[in-house]
Amino acid sequence: METIQRDYAPKGVHFYYIYKALAHPERNGYVSPFTLQERLMHVQEAKRRLGSKIHWLCDTMSNDLKHALGNGANSEFVIDPDGVVVSRRAWSDPKELRKDLEELVGPVEKPTQVSDLGMDLKLQPPSDKIHTGIVPRVQVPGRMVPLKIQPVIEEKGAPFYVKLRAEVKRPFLSTGKGKLYLGFHLDRLYEVHWNNLTKPLEFELESPEGVQVMPIKGVGPKVEEAADKDPREFLLDISSENFNGPIDLTVRYFACDDANTFCIPLKQQYAIHLERDIDGGTARRGSGRVGRSGDFQARLWERDQDGDGKLSLEEVPEPLKRRFRFMDANGDGFIDEEELQAMPRRRGAGPGFGGQFIERMLRNDSNGDGKISREEAPEPMLRRFDGMDSNGDGFIDEKELRARGSRFRRRSGPRQ
Repeated sequence: METIQRDYAPKGVHFYYIYKALAHPERNGYVSPFTLQERLMHVQEAKRRLGSKIHWLCDTMSNDLKHALGNGANSEFVIDPDGVVVSRRAWSDPKELRKDLEELVGPVEKPTQVSDLGMDLKLQPPSDKIHTGIVPRVQVPGRMVPLKIQPVIEEKGAPFYVKLRAEVKRPFLSTGKGKLYLGFHLDRLYEVHWNNLTKPLEFELESPEGVQVMPIKGVGPKVEEAADKDPREFLLDISSENFNGPIDLTVRYFACDDANTFCIPLKQQYAIHLERDIDGGTARRGSGRVGRSGDFQARLWERDQDGDGKLSLEEVPEPLKRRFRFMDANGDGFIDEEELQAMPRRRGAGPGFGGQFIERMLRNDSNGDGKISREEAPEPMLRRFDGMDSNGDGFIDEKELRARGSRFRRRSGPRQ
């Protein structure tokens, strides 16, 4: 999230990044911090990775500012010196932001370009010497939502080198039956790995009355490689007659640093609360690449600011507002998970609509603005970008994709 402050002094406009809860834990190997100190470590890592000179502000561990500003995943605000929000946007839009600033403080002779920020956009995640990708990921049953977890942090205890993520299928929160995902992820900032020559990770659960989890114990896999950095994941059956008390989890593992200066056994504990964590973000499992239909849906669910499992007209991005009635199949004024998953089928159902082609191309829209920029376009699309960008605005929108699909069908002729 980016916050911009209006200033009447000669220095003009001040820009700030605000660090808050991670929107996509696991992306590039980073996991959600448990302490303010760890969150500040993330800020320093972001400064190092981005190289930008824009100042950073860090939200509290209870995410007070995130909640006060509406829980948006990528929102932006213009705030005047008196603390009044004079402009706000649920999803950051650089072009519209520039218009806002020109209206408030006037145009500038030399508008700032991305290249002026000193950001190395080609920077790749550093390669780890320890193996990854050798332990198969657990296949979760569709979209899952994070549960609130509370680590039991001891005042002088060791850091949580391995961090828990707990998720359930959304219907569990209303029906009380479903699957419980437990993922134990190495914290990248501590530069640690699994030592597979020692005992593997193991955990044990203790459930309150009325809650059943099977199995209640788990042991990590036996791995032939001496060391790796893959998560240890488990998928359990869970049923609950009430949501009053938390599940207590105890985990034991060896934490070994990459520099081989220590390898210590640890026993740490958590309380897993059977309620959705609105600050838990959306994990993008697998390669972490954007551009899949699931990732597009995940970006939309980030806008579910009240956490009710539905998207209102106010919560969807501007390009989808004009299609809201079509997406809202039952006409209740909201888009739920079933309606969103049915969209590719509905979009491709109409005669001459070219829905499948458009859906496939829009999967490359990584920022959810309904358009594809040169940076978002895949290599085959780049070669035809200028021809598809009929209005020359530097983007390919749905109208232009529809026209491209129509031209392709005319050249191909009817199917035999």
